[in-house]
Amino acid sequence: MTARRSLLTLLAAALVAASLVGCIAPAQPASRTASPTASPTSTPAQVTAVAIGDSIAIGNGVPAEDAWPLLVADRLGWRLTDFGESAAGFTVKGLNTHTFDDQVSATIRLRPDVVIVAATRNDLFASTASLRTAATAALERLRSALPEARIIGVGAIWGSDAAPAQIALISSTVKAAVLGVGGSWIEVGQPFAGRPDLVLADHVHPTVEGQRLLASTISAAISRRLVIG
Repeated sequence: MTARRSLLTLLAAALVAASLVGCIAPAQPASRTASPTASPTSTPAQVTAVAIGDSIAIGNGVPAEDAWPLLVADRLGWRLTDFGESAAGFTVKGLNTHTFDDQVSATIRLRPDVVIVAATRNDLFASTASLRTAATAALERLRSALPEARIIGVGAIWGSDAAPAQIALISSTVKAAVLGVGGSWIEVGQPFAGRPDLVLADHVHPTVEGQRLLASTISAAISRRLVIG
């Protein structure tokens, strides 16, 4: 009798265990919800710029960082490369045998947002027709390669002595080429005329104070005309 009860007890336990197994749901894979990736805070990219010019634009006779294009870039928050070269112009080669058209080629390789083109007294002995042809070709090539770039032209600077009439003609010729490709023009006049204190002993190249005067005038004009957008 005891053995029979034990057998019945075992059978009952087995039936209960089987019923419990049927009630247990099969295991499911863990659900994974991807956490949204936090997007980094977007900041405007720094404006890149290039200067095309002569010895005044490269800061001949003063520390390199005091050249007016670099001072303008500092004021406006740009990162600038200065391709200026002593004695260079649209029609003449500089000390390193480069014309402004060669500087245009170097500029195109960098693909800047802004290009400053400074007309120069070094084109003094070129005919107006030659200067017009050279400036127009260089500016059109620049615009074709950099259709979105902002091109800013700056008038030619003579020095502390009275400027010959040809200087105004150089500026107007280059201005026409700059405006012809949708650029902007800044006419600075002759800020050093009668001011030998703002130029070096050669009466041509600005001192540090002279470079700062140019930078202040040009950066203010750029800001007024909203060239930097």
